[in-house]
Amino acid sequence: MPSLSGRPRPPDAPLTFEAPLTFADRITGNLYAQRGPLAAQRRRILALGLPVLWFLALLGAVSAWATAGGRRSLSALWRDLPGFDGLPIAGFLGLITLALLAAYALHPRFARRRVRALMGPAGGDTHNPDPVPVRYRLDGAGLTQTAPDLVSFVPWPRLGALAEDRHHLFLSTEIGEVPIVLPKAHLSAQTLAGIRRWVEACADRPAPAPPPAEPATGPEAVRAALRLTAEERIPLILRALENPWVRRARFTGAAAWLVGLTLLYPALLAMLWAVDPYRVPLTEALPLFAEMVTDEFWKPAAFAAAMIALFFAVHPRASRWFAGDLARQLEAEAPPGAAEIVIDETGIVTVKDGAHAHLGWPLFRGRDRIGDLVILPMRWDEVLPVPLRIFEPEARARFEALAERHLPKETGAR
Repeated sequence: MPSLSGRPRPPDAPLTFEAPLTFADRITGNLYAQRGPLAAQRRRILALGLPVLWFLALLGAVSAWATAGGRRSLSALWRDLPGFDGLPIAGFLGLITLALLAAYALHPRFARRRVRALMGPAGGDTHNPDPVPVRYRLDGAGLTQTAPDLVSFVPWPRLGALAEDRHHLFLSTEIGEVPIVLPKAHLSAQTLAGIRRWVEACADRPAPAPPPAEPATGPEAVRAALRLTAEERIPLILRALENPWVRRARFTGAAAWLVGLTLLYPALLAMLWAVDPYRVPLTEALPLFAEMVTDEFWKPAAFAAAMIALFFAVHPRASRWFAGDLARQLEAEAPPGAAEIVIDETGIVTVKDGAHAHLGWPLFRGRDRIGDLVILPMRWDEVLPVPLRIFEPEARARFEALAERHLPKETGAR
């Protein structure tokens, strides 16, 4: 097959290699998929947070001057300006800047912790050890991945460009939102060069070779067309938002906000004293400061507790609204068409747009039931949702019998 203009010819021989896939690699893949929104969040720390906090600090300094000694006229401002001690406000602005620079520098770590919490525990059970050994094959048809109890194939038209950072290669695909992640540390220089050549020559173009045969299934297999609706995506999103790791992070964050808001009042008193041009000496201010904190300390603490209680009160409804909005967005962005799902004694086969995968029953860690949606969890954040509405009555009974036989223990039916 002639190569496209500007592209090299596909290599003559297939490229086969092995590399372990770890929980950390999967987190990195999720972060890469969300790199755009995360980068925008990080930029706003300095682009928006810095000028806003500087403005509020300067406004507080002017307010402290305007209410000191009844001096509120503009002429008084110009008269007092030469004698104004700018060191305290400069120090306060410096502390704000350092805090925001620290938040900017630590943003990738915080984002990784959030993604890690959403993905849940790393696993480590007997069926899904961590790391997972994966064998890859790049040929004229596409990419084949073979792992314990899993064989998947993605044709070249469903594969996109190759990206990389210092430690990983990222191969985007239309099959799912998370790219295929390849750790460089486990790949030789020759293998890395071969991957780049194959992707440059074949990605996002008609495959120069026919695809491999789809996994064989028995005559008694249950067959159906699978495409999730927006309403069926909502339980999946809520499931991720309510896993134990996310709940723990939520309570930890609430405790941090309680402490921070409680200490805000003493910090503001100290700041206003520092920028007050008519401030009394520190030895005289300390008793007054201690008395004000003692008398008023409970107010910000009570306010913080009330705000946190309000947050937890509205959180279920807010989470439902967020999940619904995100589900509708995912539904709108999903590729057209339905996947074919085939279920038999060997496992589950999914087929769509030339891509197919065989998932053996040992790959699954159990099953959840939310209404008429059966959720089959795999390793880490991976799940296979199966709506019971897609089956005819007889096929539904056969599917439920297969699931009961191979996955007898439910992980959290509702």
